[in-house]
Amino acid sequence: MRAGTKVRLGAAIAIAAIWSGALVPTALSQEETTGSAQDEKVTFTVGQVNDAITFNPMFAIETPEYNTMDMAYDTFLTWDLDGMATAPGLAESWEQSEDGLTWTFKVREGVTWSDGTPFTAHDVAATYNWILDQGIGNYIDYLPFTDSITAPDDTTLVWTTTQPTGAPLYPPYIYILPEHVLDQYEDKADFRNWKGFPDTIGTGPFKLVEWRRGDFWRMEANPDYWLGAPKIDELVFRVFQNDEAMIQALQQGEIDFAYSIESVDLFDSLEGDPAVTAHVAAPDYFVQMSFNQCTDEVAYCKKTGFNYNPALRDPQVRLAVEYAIDRQTLVDRVNRGYASVGTTVVNQPKWHVDPDDPIPFDPAQANAILDEAGYQDTDGDGVREMPGGGEPLDFRFIVRTENPSTVEAGEFITEWLADVGISTQPEAVNDSKLTDIWYSNDYDLYIWGWGIEPDPNFQLSTYQESQCGVWSDTCYSNPEYDSLFTQQQAAETVDEREQIVGEMQQILYNDRPEIVLWLDRTLEAYRNEWTGFQEQLGPGQDSGELFFQYGKYSVLTVQPASAATGTGGDDSGGIPAAVWVIGGIAVLVVAGVGIMASRRRRAEEDEV
Repeated sequence: MRAGTKVRLGAAIAIAAIWSGALVPTALSQEETTGSAQDEKVTFTVGQVNDAITFNPMFAIETPEYNTMDMAYDTFLTWDLDGMATAPGLAESWEQSEDGLTWTFKVREGVTWSDGTPFTAHDVAATYNWILDQGIGNYIDYLPFTDSITAPDDTTLVWTTTQPTGAPLYPPYIYILPEHVLDQYEDKADFRNWKGFPDTIGTGPFKLVEWRRGDFWRMEANPDYWLGAPKIDELVFRVFQNDEAMIQALQQGEIDFAYSIESVDLFDSLEGDPAVTAHVAAPDYFVQMSFNQCTDEVAYCKKTGFNYNPALRDPQVRLAVEYAIDRQTLVDRVNRGYASVGTTVVNQPKWHVDPDDPIPFDPAQANAILDEAGYQDTDGDGVREMPGGGEPLDFRFIVRTENPSTVEAGEFITEWLADVGISTQPEAVNDSKLTDIWYSNDYDLYIWGWGIEPDPNFQLSTYQESQCGVWSDTCYSNPEYDSLFTQQQAAETVDEREQIVGEMQQILYNDRPEIVLWLDRTLEAYRNEWTGFQEQLGPGQDSGELFFQYGKYSVLTVQPASAATGTGGDDSGGIPAAVWVIGGIAVLVVAGVGIMASRRRRAEEDEV
């Protein structure tokens, strides 16, 4: 889910509540800002063009929140650095009973929460049961067929299911929270009001200690982290308005790492800079164009009364649109080759299946399909009307200002659709506005993106009808697909599951509630004063992300090159947060939040 980081709030009022709860940061003491203790800190500063809204682990929205929470919290299981196979996390080991209905986990000892309280298996049970009891839609599909989850003692977790499932080892991407924190909240509505700061309590390698919304947030290292203390003392996330400002800050040494560079031209401009290393990760998220499928046939849509354009219900219209889009041009001209043509929504090499009869770029075929389906231009204005002289094929088309490539892609797509008699009204909005549009289903088409978790379970879950109003982009509904989703979770062998996952990809490709436009690579760069980066590689990948990963790898090993070589010198690594804030260095900010390299995009609906 890393680029298309989503956990949903179900209504605009929920977003408004989050925005209205802007946090007042804790003031820095004089010693912190001017004393020698601050000067001795090793600070690693990350630049990004996405801001944060909330750090509540149950209701976070986009990439910045998840990259931060990955530092503050741990998951029960994690993913290997090389191959992304399931690996121990807060669970040391596990076994499944012979009947397949009981998973027993040995829970790690000697771990403490950041408030000094010992971590135990009871915290894991409390986290999982809270999700199940409260019906947290964004996490429910990580915990299928659950009969009970108990902690018979401090170091044992027992998860029993109503039928065999391998889901516990996918593994669940759920941050484990302290039982003594969850017990403070009456229900999920009450818990949602907590923004995850300032009283952040986690078991991770860093703790969030300062947050100035729209500007920066700062984390301090946990010297007692159970995997070993990080080699940096503090981690600062700094927000920029655009890539140009971020790249300039990188080249001037104001930041140490530029994350998710969207401008290909600016990324290419780093070539030959002796102070900077640019890096291209393997495709780890996809960009899609979604069709609003919210109709009265979907229970959630009927209940909420959301509107939709009836032409988008016609599979022939969606098929014609796909024939009209030249994906290769989007890869070559919009992404300058830092992407590849997309097909299905499952893009992990281990699980991806090429679709039968892939749709090529063929405007003539698009026109023929629309002609045969009865969509004619009866008034000669160049725009087709619904069969029988109904409303014109004129769609509201949303693209994202946070990602210029979607704006540019939208220009191409608008022109291509016009060539086959479909009119679009492009509208570029920031992600805050797009989130509101999404919640209210007030769109016809939009371009956004999804991240790719190591296992396909999460991505596949988002197309179930039950996820309408939670994770679903389009409120797509197909009972056969929903049944297959349950079957893949209950598959007894990997081979059986791979076959089912392949069938599900083909169904989505044929039904096309959304069209995968391209697979995107994360572009990132760092200053050469730093070393210790480790690439996390998935199966079949030739490169991986350097810092924000599925697991705790580079964050524990990154350090000043001078410290690694023992040459001494200034190892402060950029400008500490207190210095550049007090010194008045301008930080340009953005009103919305980006998604291209995210795992989740929004928080869950109140009613699922």
